[in-house]
Amino acid sequence: MLRAAGSTEKVDLTPLSETMWRVCDGRFEDGDLRIIGYLQDLDGVYEMMWMRPRLGVVRTYGSLEDALRAIHEAIG
Repeated sequence: MLRAAGSTEKVDLTPLSETMWRVCDGRFEDGDLRIIGYLQDLDGVYEMMWMRPRLGVVRTYGSLEDALRAIHEAIG
């Protein structure tokens, strides 16, 4: 898998479009635990729809860095 900009050892961002990524836990090879959620760029504001730890929770972040920080905190 290619690592997208913003990917780290723990977090993989897989582009689904120019403005949306699937966010995966890089510590897992496959399966449901791998998918953390979906991140969308809404003109510089980033909306994350979480699939875990709580399914369907949507949060908005002021920057990609803020979103990645929250993702890292959520997965430990």
